[in-house]
Amino acid sequence: QLLLRSFAMRATRRSAWWFLLLVVAPRLAGGFQPLGQALRRVEPVSATAAYTIDAMEVPGPLVPLTNFLLVKKDEGRGTTSGGLILAKAAKASSGTVAAVGPGKEHKESGKVPPRFVDVGDRVTWGRYAGAEFKYCGQEHTLLKDTDITLMWNGDGDPTLDTARVPPGKVLLKVIKKAASTNTGIIFDAFDRENDVPLEGEVAKVCGGAYTRDAVALPLDLTVGDCVRFRDYDTKDVKLQGDDYVIIDANVCICKWQKKKVPEALSE
Repeated sequence: QLLLRSFAMRATRRSAWWFLLLVVAPRLAGGFQPLGQALRRVEPVSATAAYTIDAMEVPGPLVPLTNFLLVKKDEGRGTTSGGLILAKAAKASSGTVAAVGPGKEHKESGKVPPRFVDVGDRVTWGRYAGAEFKYCGQEHTLLKDTDITLMWNGDGDPTLDTARVPPGKVLLKVIKKAASTNTGIIFDAFDRENDVPLEGEVAKVCGGAYTRDAVALPLDLTVGDCVRFRDYDTKDVKLQGDDYVIIDANVCICKWQKKKVPEALSE
């Protein structure tokens, strides 16, 4: 009988310790939750997504692939956040680069050209480029880097010092009057029928297309050259009150040197 009593007392003590450990202690720590919740080892956590694409919640940030860019659009069309007036506003948009892809490999060599646009850059692009959607409640678009027409840094308007063009593009200051070359060749600077500029002075130029070895081909154009170009998909922009166009370098058909004004006349 003594032996049985000893075993019973030990069992009672163990049960009491287990009761304190499994029931009382969790209830004290958790603010006296119901017994069923106190016995749970892991409380369910409701996952709230910090990112949304249109009306869909996603668990992480959107990551562009290859040569795509995620761009946060400016609120109003036709002007940038700094007030830059985009000519033909219905055909242009602007915004700030929020994320960039790793670049697109050449299909033969596998090499990736160097990146010419980065997060934080201000950019413009054409009307028909990109895929627009709402990201985290704000208007964004996904663009290819080849859709970019103009780039600059800072929140203000671009200047000729800060503006950049992508590879293969040229920024031209529009020549508004009929011009003649040094050899006497006369061109009409505008397409009279459509009032489209056909001549300009090179203000910004970048390298040409990339080779299979990710090397940019040089362009036979320098700042200050005057060029004649074909009326093909020009992007108009007004910088510091002057009219400019952004074109593909391959639509330029000829060039000539700007006639220098004698110093005595310029003074």
